[in-house]
Amino acid sequence: MYYGTVQMGMGAEDFWLMPIGLFLDLWTCHKQFLGMEKPKQTFSIDDIIPPGI
Repeated sequence: MYYGTVQMGMGAEDFWLMPIGLFLDLWTCHKQFLGMEKPKQTFSIDDIIPPGI
């Protein structure tokens, strides 16, 4: 509950009503934003949109 309320700024009710999978995804994004964790894959816009479009 500490990570959800203090670190991520959620209310206690938001934390308890959130599915655990969503919370873990948000926690991973939060750690990447703070530089505590590196993403497993990185993509550029050229990898996603093929040339010629």
